[in-house]
Amino acid sequence: MRALLSVLLLPLSAMAQSAMPTEFPADSVVLAADALQQRMAGKVYKAKLTDGATWRLEYKNNGYVFLNTGSGFSDSGKWSVQGEQLCTEWKRATSGCLETRANNEAVYIKRSNTGEVVALRPD
Repeated sequence: MRALLSVLLLPLSAMAQSAMPTEFPADSVVLAADALQQRMAGKVYKAKLTDGATWRLEYKNNGYVFLNTGSGFSDSGKWSVQGEQLCTEWKRATSGCLETRANNEAVYIKRSNTGEVVALRPD
C-alpha cells in the first residue's frame, strides 16, 4: 500500500517542485535604464511569490523604497537602476541588483537567492 501511495504522490511532489517560475515570460523584454526608471518611480507594486508570501513595494521618485510583506516584515532603503537591472540597498534585507524584464502587465524580477521570477504588478 505504501508503494502505491508513493507512486501516486510522486507526480504531485514533482509538480510542486517545478511550480516556481525561473524563466521570464516569453513576451517580456529588457527595458533600457531610463524606461525602467520611469516604470518604477512613484509607483506601488504588489507581488505574490510561489510559496504564498506577498509583498507590497513602494518606489518613491526620490530613490527611496519601502517593503511590506504579508507576514509583517517591513524594510526600507534606496533603489536605483544600474544598466538594465533594478537595484536596492535595504537596511535589513539582502541588497543587490536584480535581472529585470517587463511586459504590458508587470515588471518581472529574478530573485538572486532562489532564481524565482516574480511578477511585480501595479497596485
